[in-house]
Amino acid sequence: MRQYIRSILNTEFKVLEAPNGLVGLKVTNRFQPDMIISDIMMPEMDGVEFCKQVKSNFTTSHIPVILLTAKSSTDTQIESFHQGADAFLVKPFDEELLLAIIRNLTDKRKRLQISLSESMDTEILNFDDESLDKKFMDKALKVIKENYTNPEFDVTQFIDAMGISRSLLHKKLTYLAGQSASRFIRIFRLNIAREIIIKNRTSHALNISEIAYEVGFNDPKYFTRCFTKHFGIQPSTFMEIEK
Repeated sequence: MRQYIRSILNTEFKVLEAPNGLVGLKVTNRFQPDMIISDIMMPEMDGVEFCKQVKSNFTTSHIPVILLTAKSSTDTQIESFHQGADAFLVKPFDEELLLAIIRNLTDKRKRLQISLSESMDTEILNFDDESLDKKFMDKALKVIKENYTNPEFDVTQFIDAMGISRSLLHKKLTYLAGQSASRFIRIFRLNIAREIIIKNRTSHALNISEIAYEVGFNDPKYFTRCFTKHFGIQPSTFMEIEK
């Protein structure tokens, strides 16, 4: 089965292998793959327990897991999803179906990343309230919300506030938000600036430079470049819309 799956994926992906769930867990922790495909029936540690271990570990909880099985019972599928499986595929299966599931999971994640960058609202991710990834994203947004007005707040301070390593913060944000830590902070600031501009259209109480300083940018020209690149319109022009 591993040989068959490898033959399907080798042309598009770099493939790592493990003979059972126990070894698979070690491989996962060491290499942090972008996606996992696991059989359910395995020696040492079965696929359901393996999935549970992956999803209950903060460093790996974001990794999508596709479970394969010869069992088509509803109970098996329910238990798989309870343990955090992202997709379920009954053997034997068509290789195009496996590839379609992989692409669907990838495309879905990209759509959620785009929506998150636009709204900065973790609710769109549809995570369970107890999900490790939801708690991580909620904390990340809380930290930035408390600090975005401070122009000295940067990635180093973000890492310290989150209490995790730089590499793990980058890995989690890249997968969940599709952004590096520095870009995540910048987009949060830009979204707040956009809200301020909308509220400011009638009164003009603040000019663009003042709004830039308000959201933690030291350089109004740099703010303008960032805003224009992200929203596709200059902030001064955006200020004049729908007056």
